[in-house]
Amino acid sequence: MPAKKTANQILLVDSDVFQAETISDILKSDGMDVQIVLSGDEATNALRQKKPPAEILITNLVMPNKDGIEVIRAALKYNPNCSIMALSTFSSSNEATDAVKLGAYIVITKPFHPVHFKNAINRLVERANLLSECYSLRNRVAELESKVESLETVKGRMEMLAQQISPIRGEQRARSLNELEQLAALRSKGVLTEEQFQSARQSLLTRWLS
Repeated sequence: MPAKKTANQILLVDSDVFQAETISDILKSDGMDVQIVLSGDEATNALRQKKPPAEILITNLVMPNKDGIEVIRAALKYNPNCSIMALSTFSSSNEATDAVKLGAYIVITKPFHPVHFKNAINRLVERANLLSECYSLRNRVAELESKVESLETVKGRMEMLAQQISPIRGEQRARSLNELEQLAALRSKGVLTEEQFQSARQSLLTRWLS
């Protein structure tokens, strides 16, 4: 089954206009969004300005002035997890080796067969999607950890408050603490507004002191 296509744009860098348009047509026929740049200088400018940073880069290695190696360095500078395909020739095998050492995920030697190229693109896109998913999951875990820490803080404060209220003993105290924890959890989940939480908390404290 082909890899799920990423919604993010593919940055295609090649000084050969005909070759860039040919590759772009192949990518677009598979439902992908492509931005073509025709020089290394233009590519580094595009990478610097891209927000969010480029997730997928396809670059020719041999170009006038700023070559593909410099483009790869720029891509990884702005996004260390950028998924990169380098386009090489038999005469640029040294550059291809450097590209892999630098961080290129796939190197395709020209001329290439369209089917082989599409298979390589699917692997590149799958990698980009997995990295994006991992990044989202890490952010979600960090968010949940922050909420847990907040709940623990609220719980600690409530326990300190409960210890200061002398009439509450035994099962009654445990039940009241549990109710306070449930209120805090509902507020954290957005079920209760801050106003509703404070009102319910005040009602519970009033019952404690009565």
